[in-house]
Amino acid sequence: MTRPQVVLPDGDEQVAPFLELAGSRHPCVTKTFFGDDFIPNDIYIGCPGGSEDGEEQKSHASCVLVTGPNMGGKSTLMRQCGLVIVLAQLGCFVPAESLRFTPVDRVFTRLGASDRIMAGESTFFVELSETACILHHATKNSLVLLDELGRGTATYDGTAIACAVVKELAENICCRTLFSTHYHSLVEDYANNPAVRLGHMACMVENECEDPSQETITFLYKFISGACPKSYGFNAARLASLPEMVIQSGHRKAREFEKSTMSRRLFKKLCQFAEDTTQDKTHFNALVQMIQAM
Repeated sequence: MTRPQVVLPDGDEQVAPFLELAGSRHPCVTKTFFGDDFIPNDIYIGCPGGSEDGEEQKSHASCVLVTGPNMGGKSTLMRQCGLVIVLAQLGCFVPAESLRFTPVDRVFTRLGASDRIMAGESTFFVELSETACILHHATKNSLVLLDELGRGTATYDGTAIACAVVKELAENICCRTLFSTHYHSLVEDYANNPAVRLGHMACMVENECEDPSQETITFLYKFISGACPKSYGFNAARLASLPEMVIQSGHRKAREFEKSTMSRRLFKKLCQFAEDTTQDKTHFNALVQMIQAM
């Protein structure tokens, strides 16, 4: 446990909102789902702490996009961040090695998935209602935790709404934000945006190949820079004991979706390459690699 350090404005000097949390743990969880000791994590928002792995230019980004495998610890990371801040502003010691932050006026959350059947509100409507509250009332001093916004509707609708919400939080409101998602196209859209930094829950994949039955996923529960390439949903399906025949059938369909998505991405990049004469040989080589991957 450590005593938090609250950084206040010095006279007329304005301090940009930031959160620097090192070696943090969930206040209520001591073991993982598999019985291992809880693994501590660092969370840096709006400060230079997350500048490794070529992310120096985004070290002060106010929004962090969180990706990672299903059951990899994304939601737990976000919950522990919110709880630690609440404890700190109550004047408590917190479960971490160190914590420095500027005061948070409110903690906004959009976590979990549930409907309000007696009120006639669907799961997606509840998601949007909670998100609307955040967008209307959050300030630059708020802490926003958004977990998989858009999963309650069609993929394109969900991705589009999630993309617009990230843009509003990162570029207009500029509040400290952890936004977890499985929409990897969303990650691609914001990979070069200086207001957004990428982070993911690490995992180790062994025997990754065409046959999902041969894959072995080991959750590392460490929050590191960059994006996770896949969500590894079939690993969660196997842990949930779905019939192997169903998993194999689903994986074949996933390969079809991947090829279709790759074709659309390739067409988009070809159009961009044709329209922009300033692009160099590197972009052309990337297109060649995409064609070869198909």
